[in-house]
Amino acid sequence: MIRAVIIDDEEISLQALGDKIARYCPGIKVLRLFSKPEEALKEIAVLQPDVVFLDIEMPKINGFAFLKQCGAVNFEVVFTTAYSQYAIEALRISALDFLLKPIDTKELVAATARLEEKLLQKNPLQNNLQQQLQLYLQYQQPASQLLKIALPVLNGLEFVELATIIKVEAENVYANFYLNNGKTILVCRTLKEVEKMLPQRNFMRVHKSFIINLNYINQYIKGEGGTVILSDGSEVEVSRRSKNEFLARISK
Repeated sequence: MIRAVIIDDEEISLQALGDKIARYCPGIKVLRLFSKPEEALKEIAVLQPDVVFLDIEMPKINGFAFLKQCGAVNFEVVFTTAYSQYAIEALRISALDFLLKPIDTKELVAATARLEEKLLQKNPLQNNLQQQLQLYLQYQQPASQLLKIALPVLNGLEFVELATIIKVEAENVYANFYLNNGKTILVCRTLKEVEKMLPQRNFMRVHKSFIINLNYINQYIKGEGGTVILSDGSEVEVSRRSKNEFLARISK
């Protein structure tokens, strides 16, 4: 989980960004909201965030001055401002991103994805582990025979038995794995990338937003594409384009 702090002297903007992150960026945990940058300066070292969403135009201490007074900056910075003229200066200090107010949800989600990738790159041990795992899967075991899959999460890899995965749902640039014990695991991978990771023998992408485990189908309801009822009670729409292949596979 990415640890974040938001700093903005406007209460409305502060709360709005906090709410958007909570709703659309499940990989981020907001530690604190600060409307006074001087208060944030006193606590930033204790909080040790991975990222700071930082307004630029603030009284007493603006965003750039805040960073200078922080000393060693051990966190990524995403500037949030209503003034586009600060973009060049933000780039000069190697800010991760620059979001114009009112902040667009898609741009926020995209910034979060870039943040996760950068944090992963900062962790050479984790990257090395992922590379070793990929080599193992590629050269030691055919995908159709895999019993487990390694899901890249922020603090490493989580190994999950393929037989426990009921479905995978796309959430913007993320994929949410639903397991038969009720647990969900959010992974920074697109559904297209996930599709390549899963063996086709048991899994099928039946919709642009869903991959299902064919072993968990309880019922199929006819329709233009149709609807699948899975063992956990959830309903997944089958796209019209996938219908024929889907019916052929479940009829075998």
